[in-house]
Amino acid sequence: MKGREIASRRMHGQHLWGTPLERPDDVVRWLLAMQAQEYPVAKWSVAQRTRGVTSAGMDRAFTDGTILRTHVLRPTWQFVLPEDIRWLLRLSAPHVKARLAYYDGSSAWRKKSSEGAMRSWPEPWKAGT
Repeated sequence: MKGREIASRRMHGQHLWGTPLERPDDVVRWLLAMQAQEYPVAKWSVAQRTRGVTSAGMDRAFTDGTILRTHVLRPTWQFVLPEDIRWLLRLSAPHVKARLAYYDGSSAWRKKSSEGAMRSWPEPWKAGT
């Protein structure tokens, strides 16, 4: 398979070329989850795969709960469908929690390293240090 054929298949597979999908939820269903960190750009990314969906139409899809914007796969925003959120959370939660453990203080590595670091740091608020 040549590069042009690979590119063509990819563009068609993502519905950027060829037949567009009808509704925003059809796009999210087809792709399962979409990066949605920057909301206006993410709305455009969905809309460009559909037949004439407007920004207002995308906003309605979120307002009525047809599409969700959440942190299901990692600590950034993604679009997913309500019908997929539970199984995606069951699948991804252990990994996301492990990645976030460092930040919430529950990481064993962070506790060990901060305890060691704290013992070696001077306490400037105490006299004589």
